[in-house]
Amino acid sequence: MPPEDLTGFVYQSHAAATQLAQVKSKDRNQLILDIAQAVKLEKDRLLEANTLDLEASRDMAIPDLVLEWLKLTPERLQHTIECLNHLAKMVDPLAIHMNYEGYRRVPIGTVAFVYEGFPQLGLIAACMCFKVGNSIILKGGSEGSHTHLAIAQLVKTVLRDRGLSESSLTHVPQGSSIKDLVTQEKYLRLVIPYGRPSFVQQVSKQSTIALLPTVMGNCYMYISPSGDLNLAQEIILNSRKGEPDPVNAIEKIIVHRSWLDKGLAEWIDKLQKQGLVVRGCDTTAVYYYRYTELLNEQYNEADRIKLPPNHGEIPSESQWGQAYLDHTIAIKVVDSIDEAIAWINQYSSGHADVILTDSLPERHKFSSLVNSSTLYINAHNRFYRFGTIGESGMLRIALGMSSLKSRGASRYPGMIDLYALTTTKHIITGN
Repeated sequence: MPPEDLTGFVYQSHAAATQLAQVKSKDRNQLILDIAQAVKLEKDRLLEANTLDLEASRDMAIPDLVLEWLKLTPERLQHTIECLNHLAKMVDPLAIHMNYEGYRRVPIGTVAFVYEGFPQLGLIAACMCFKVGNSIILKGGSEGSHTHLAIAQLVKTVLRDRGLSESSLTHVPQGSSIKDLVTQEKYLRLVIPYGRPSFVQQVSKQSTIALLPTVMGNCYMYISPSGDLNLAQEIILNSRKGEPDPVNAIEKIIVHRSWLDKGLAEWIDKLQKQGLVVRGCDTTAVYYYRYTELLNEQYNEADRIKLPPNHGEIPSESQWGQAYLDHTIAIKVVDSIDEAIAWINQYSSGHADVILTDSLPERHKFSSLVNSSTLYINAHNRFYRFGTIGESGMLRIALGMSSLKSRGASRYPGMIDLYALTTTKHIITGN
């Protein structure tokens, strides 16, 4: 028997993955359906555990944002059940024939999901792994310890009832650090960190294993001279309505300088009336200040526009590259699409950016030169985390948007869906 330490736990998960990979696809689908049914039956117990965490967190230095993420509601649990039922009905990626002779899609092995808040994502991630024959190790934040334990016990009970190893889902033992987990190179194959950007960056720096670090917020929109401000406002507001969190929230807007003469100030007023806090580059700040001064000359004292408290606050260089994750947006004025593209490539989170333009050359340049994984041209960029329609018309289950990192190399593959949790095997046969 392996020692009862973290390496031992990871080994047990690794062994469970070997067993799970041999289970028939229909039986793995039934496992997911049984877990969905168990969540339905155990709703009250999960909500009670979550209430304990929320009450305990009031005495801890937990950010309000994370507390909101941590909260379970009957609606969120019902949505999770629906996602699991959809997941069980999806085509098994392992059963899809590849076009390359000698290649086939196989499970990755053992996946570690390291996250803060969002206890229901532990359920989603676990069932996504089970769908393709992977085992999973969950490392949730301490702020949700009761909820995470209740979820793990629920899943382990279903695994046991179906004659499968309970180690197919493993909770990291108390006292083990994230760094200890994400350096278990011998048995662990993939790490997925999820949470605030600072949290994801911390895990990414510590890991010696391939990562799919998720990203949220800090998406950019470029409004070209031929763009549409009304559509821009609609997209910005819609992008911030994600549940449980706005993965693709547009937080930075780049506008062509020509909009300074075409109603940009009035557009900023509309955004502020929708509850957004608008910041801007020095050009934006000076422009809007002059607009309000000229406008106020026409009004009595009681009717004059009151500048917001943070008006004139210029985002620092680091803020252009970080997600606000609140009701703040920042506006940058540029002289050309080339300047906009360079700015986006330098500061965007790199997973979902938008351009509004009627120019075909601008569309081509933006789609060719912006490095982000998903680009939207005159289209809404709201990301429906658990249900999107793929090219095949099949419902795809996704955890979020990601950027792949392995041994220092990085790129942006987009959604973490079932295919991201598999790999390929090359089989060569001689005569």
